[in-house]
Amino acid sequence: MSIARRRGFTIIELLVVVAVIAILAAIAVPNFLEAQVRSKVSRARADMRAFATALETYRSDFERYPPSCGTGPYVQNGFPGPVSVRLIPLTTPVSYFSSIPSDPFSPNALPPGDPGVPETYDTYDYIDADNCRGWGSSITSGSVWRLVSAGPDLLLGFGGSAASISRPNPFGVDYDPTNGTTSNGDIVRIASPAPARGGAPDDLSNPDRPGILRVPFYREQY
Repeated sequence: MSIARRRGFTIIELLVVVAVIAILAAIAVPNFLEAQVRSKVSRARADMRAFATALETYRSDFERYPPSCGTGPYVQNGFPGPVSVRLIPLTTPVSYFSSIPSDPFSPNALPPGDPGVPETYDTYDYIDADNCRGWGSSITSGSVWRLVSAGPDLLLGFGGSAASISRPNPFGVDYDPTNGTTSNGDIVRIASPAPARGGAPDDLSNPDRPGILRVPFYREQY
């Protein structure tokens, strides 16, 4: 009685299958990662729109914005951290937010030489122009307040700062997906114009003008 012999895969055939799987993975994985980044960008912008509504409603109720130097036991001469404590007035006693959302692009780096630590930024960086350090809109892009996400590069450039503080400004430019889904830059939201320290925000002779002016239109002036 003859026994039929089963033919297995040859090494060449197995290598071809492995190569095809590798090619498909090389195509699919980058597309999946890009889709994730686009989703996070959309979430950050949606969060900032909600923040803008909450901040303006708070301003309507209290005739000022939440102070970025903190309130109550969190008041500091500088900017308290983590950043979420600056936004506690949006959650209590009136709940403009049920909870402060985290930045989907949690930063892992700050501009070279910055003394801070990325862990401080547990939500979108918030500063108001009436901040306790007296900078006015010099550090808020010429606006009454500004919110910043680190963006896909995960380096928080604070959306720029005063021109006299040149360090963050090249890192704080606007994120632009047309430069690549994971290109450099911050995602920034601003409001209406406000005075800067030392003079008008658009006065190029003012050393403390905003390094990146976004009100009424975007202008890098560092």
